[in-house]
Amino acid sequence: MYTLGAILLLAVLLGGVVEVIDSVLELAKLKAIITKLPVIGAHWGLIISILMVWLLKSYPAGGWGLVFENKWENVVVNGAIIYGAIPLKDAVVSMVNKGLRA
Repeated sequence: MYTLGAILLLAVLLGGVVEVIDSVLELAKLKAIITKLPVIGAHWGLIISILMVWLLKSYPAGGWGLVFENKWENVVVNGAIIYGAIPLKDAVVSMVNKGLRA
């Protein structure tokens, strides 16, 4: 249960981090250049998520026993899980905003 909470909180943090990085890149007039790059532009949120996990050294999926031998594997997998949890985070926030009613 705590692992799911940690993943949801990191997904919320990821949303804020992506917004801040996008605004800084927009200010520096680099956002258009980055979004036009074929692979990077299409997976920008995932890249930021992996970098966020690497900087924070937080591996929440380890709470479920998902631990790899190599550190880079832990970083990439946890970053992908956090990025994939964004729709779940949106659903939880929507549920809370509706007062926990269907």
